[in-house]
Amino acid sequence: MTPVRPPYRVAGLASGAVLVGYLFTLAPSVTFWDAGELIAAARTLGIPHPPGTPLFVLIAHTWGMLFPVGEYAWRLNLLSALCGAAAAGCWFLVAHATALRMHADIDAAPRGAIALGTGLAAALLTAFSFTTWQNSVETEVYSVAMLTIALAAWLTTRWRAHRDTITGSRLLLLVLYLGAISLGNHLLALLVGPALVGGLLAASRIQPLGSREATVAEWVRITVVATVWALLIAVGLGSGVLTLVAGTLVLAAVAVAVRSRQASFAAMALLIAIIGVTPYLFLLLRARQAPWLNEADPATWDAL
Repeated sequence: MTPVRPPYRVAGLASGAVLVGYLFTLAPSVTFWDAGELIAAARTLGIPHPPGTPLFVLIAHTWGMLFPVGEYAWRLNLLSALCGAAAAGCWFLVAHATALRMHADIDAAPRGAIALGTGLAAALLTAFSFTTWQNSVETEVYSVAMLTIALAAWLTTRWRAHRDTITGSRLLLLVLYLGAISLGNHLLALLVGPALVGGLLAASRIQPLGSREATVAEWVRITVVATVWALLIAVGLGSGVLTLVAGTLVLAAVAVAVRSRQASFAAMALLIAIIGVTPYLFLLLRARQAPWLNEADPATWDAL
């Protein structure tokens, strides 16, 4: 089947429709629970309650400066709405591509209509389910996390069309980077990892590449992604035992990658994972400046 160019314009329209719904229901100011703390932290570059969400604080602070319109709390609520709408567009693309693949045996016209309908349904249902809708109209970390999950899912779906090219390897590394940076926002985004790895393995098993060498290389890359993702989960949970187990698995995967001529991919995967968690250095450096909001005071490595 000839690859179909993703309908990015329709996905953009779906995101726009979701954004309109979010704007009509956007919280005008501070809401209950963590929102006030997160808004204050973003405004002052402070440190909210553990785990500190450094990436969210930096993103929100930057957005608040670049979009100086309206009350500050409203601006950050709008940031959540934009992230939620963008996530809906990604879910449209994932569902559209999946529907095309599932109905490859029918004519192009009805297959395209089914795919468009499936994509729109996915975008609207995910965007306006209760929890997602609520978190997309107030200042919270969950909308950014959902965008991370949706974008990672779309990149994994897109990988199917580029599996045997350098673009495929780069897409896997980009997915891994999204997982790494999600540590600085919320561990929720890491929950998508097992599903993504399962999708990668299923695609590789159902439609193996042309040669045995290419198939083995692909399985090695997937194994590297899986083990590094497991290490990210262990680090995020702060478990020494899990980190030791996951680290051992990563070393084993790297050893296999070296033997399979995939050493450069393994090295880049580790480097990207390390770079992705660097936003946590913000907590260490900022805490030493004694900001007005400084929960748990992570000014030393031990406290961090």
